[in-house]
Amino acid sequence: MRLSKDKPEMVLDHSLSNTGAREIETSVYDHNFLVIDDRPTGPDLLLTFPFEARATRPLKDLAEVGGRQLRYLRVLRDGDVAFTGIEGFGASPRDYDFTVENRKTGAGVRIAGDHPLSRLMFWSIRTVLSPEPFIQMRIPPGEESKWRIAYNFYTLKQ
Repeated sequence: MRLSKDKPEMVLDHSLSNTGAREIETSVYDHNFLVIDDRPTGPDLLLTFPFEARATRPLKDLAEVGGRQLRYLRVLRDGDVAFTGIEGFGASPRDYDFTVENRKTGAGVRIAGDHPLSRLMFWSIRTVLSPEPFIQMRIPPGEESKWRIAYNFYTLKQ
């Protein structure tokens, strides 16, 4: 983990070495349990993707996915769970680049990875929202795989 001295950024550098005799084939995912300004999860929060997103299951009266965004329809209450897969991304790492913004407080975070998404899930309760990007790995014996996730924090222009 590295925090930038020059800008509001946190970078997570990962590596996995295959010291065994067989190939490693696996997926890795990032939880991203986000709480912005200690506010409850609801319509003030907006998740934006770089692609036309589609939900794989209904989010009932909690949220909706349309265009490039996931929007909350109401403030989540204790016991509410919003959960779905997100489709629409391509094979390029540029689709592993999304933002979460609190439109009321003006705080935002951009999350960008350097590998293509293999799967994208979304999970949320009253206290957190969690975009969960997965990447696929195939590591031959004696080799190492590296990947990076950058979190850039910003303030919306009022």
